[in-house]
Amino acid sequence: MSALIALIAPALHLLATELPSQAPQGNNRLAAQAVIGSLFSLHILIAGLVSGAGEIGPAIEFLGFVRQRRRYDRLAHGLGHFMTLYFSFSSAIAILLITVLLVGYWGHFWTTMVTIGWWPLFIEAWTFVLQVSLAYIWYYAWEPLRAFKGVHMAIGGLLAIASFLQVYMIDIIASYMLTPTNPQNPLRLALNPTSYPLTVHRTIGNLAYIGFAFGAFCAIRFLRARNPEDKAFYDWAGSFGLLWGVAMTLMQPIIGYSYAKEIQLHSYGSWYKMMFGTLSPVFLWQITLLGIMFITATLYFGRRLRTDGARGAGLLRLMSVGLVLTTLLAAMPYHLGFTYADVAAAGLNRPFWEGGLINPLGSMIPWKVLALMFYTLIAIAAVVWYLRGLPGVIWGSARRGEQRILMLMAVLTMLMIVTMGFIRENSRGPFLISGEMTIQGQQNTQNPQPTPAP
Repeated sequence: MSALIALIAPALHLLATELPSQAPQGNNRLAAQAVIGSLFSLHILIAGLVSGAGEIGPAIEFLGFVRQRRRYDRLAHGLGHFMTLYFSFSSAIAILLITVLLVGYWGHFWTTMVTIGWWPLFIEAWTFVLQVSLAYIWYYAWEPLRAFKGVHMAIGGLLAIASFLQVYMIDIIASYMLTPTNPQNPLRLALNPTSYPLTVHRTIGNLAYIGFAFGAFCAIRFLRARNPEDKAFYDWAGSFGLLWGVAMTLMQPIIGYSYAKEIQLHSYGSWYKMMFGTLSPVFLWQITLLGIMFITATLYFGRRLRTDGARGAGLLRLMSVGLVLTTLLAAMPYHLGFTYADVAAAGLNRPFWEGGLINPLGSMIPWKVLALMFYTLIAIAAVVWYLRGLPGVIWGSARRGEQRILMLMAVLTMLMIVTMGFIRENSRGPFLISGEMTIQGQQNTQNPQPTPAP
């Protein structure tokens, strides 16, 4: 016992010391931001899978019960196993960020956010406990409650609700930082202008992400499987995961546009930075990446049907060509310079055929909106046509090429999640809380610090 105390005593002494007198400056600030940003990205990539599994797993179990298909039950059970394994990784990163890095580098900001968002954070902590408990019960009670399937599915339903609420409470804090409202009004805090679209956007995104992720995992297991029954299951599950992920992603253009509109209305500086400022090249990459994801999924649909000679492969190839053309339209920049301000300052804010640096075909309205519409319509047609061809598919006969596409889709989805997180978090800069608290000077403990005004 004495040896243990001697080991942890230095760490306890460090925790008892005062916070740094000021926030990191210069290169130290950039390094701190890079560390925290990287760890948050890693946390979101793991936590998004866990939350998505907690919501889709019970739904797949219910679907299997209704359709009396053993494959669905096996897939849902596998998602439960995944949650029990990876909860700890996500939690460890989150605890490190909250208790060490945020407190050590931006302590005044974090204590301010805890004060303002006490109730959402309190509810989030308990929904997290409930989520973990229900996940373990749901997984380990699978066989003992097999004769009481209704009870087991009810536990899964509670798990899905806890998973949603846990993410929603975090979204309240994240959306407040972008569009702050009266911090003394809990209702206004919970329903600030961007909290609803952000929650819908992240929930649908997590559901799509877990579909693409278990599709990629099944692709790996398919390549390693030797049993025909296993090969048939992993082939089917990979296809199901991709279909699910695409179906969820189809909703994102509308939800994302709604989210961007709320940012424009309530945090114009952040919106301008995304659309015309330093983040506009990243936004352009995001909309291009969305097109690449739809192209990749459509290529999988066509290849999978062609492998078994099922009908529809030729038309899906044409749809992929249509998506390529749409992506080229979406990828066109509006200003042929790093920012619109640079173009305007040079007096070149006129169409390029008049010697300027403006490309009207790259404007958000109508061209990028039209591109998003074409993305959605063509992808819906691809999903419908693939479903029509599935009766001709023999599960277990897929080729290696299809499995590589499934793995590529998971990588593209992770790139999309990191890109969206980077845009949202950096759009506030130089603020930690928009219009209220800057990144620099937020932690000078020698002087009174400003807090968000009601």
